[in-house]
Amino acid sequence: MKEGQARFNLEKDSKIRSGLDIARDLKLPSEIEGEKVLTHGQAAYDAGSISRSSWKMGFLHLTAKRLIFTQGGNRLFEIPIDLLGEPQIVNRKWVPGKLVQQLRLIKEVDGKKSIFYLSVKKPEEWIKTMEMTRTGESSGVTK
Repeated sequence: MKEGQARFNLEKDSKIRSGLDIARDLKLPSEIEGEKVLTHGQAAYDAGSISRSSWKMGFLHLTAKRLIFTQGGNRLFEIPIDLLGEPQIVNRKWVPGKLVQQLRLIKEVDGKKSIFYLSVKKPEEWIKTMEMTRTGESSGVTK
């Protein structure tokens, strides 16, 4: 190596962090507005329309009262548990050419339905936990 040249060590010298590195270091809240967070996890939310998907990466949080999706410091949506229809697992496109299992959630207010699609790790566990929360069977959950 010539004098004046240094070796670049990506691990030590890089000031650029990936979104994944930031997410790993992120301390997720144990409470949201005084409600204990029962479970949370990284998720992707399809904020698009029927004709065009628009995925937003963030975190899904479940409290005893509601399901909340956050991105950074912003809350993109929340669904009160008592307004949440029967959650389902459906196969939908996410990455071009790939079908993945996603949660299909329906929020119904005054006969008007809003449908939310979320890509989460282990969607069947999310459904089980939401059902236990809704029925008050989850430990620490008060209805």
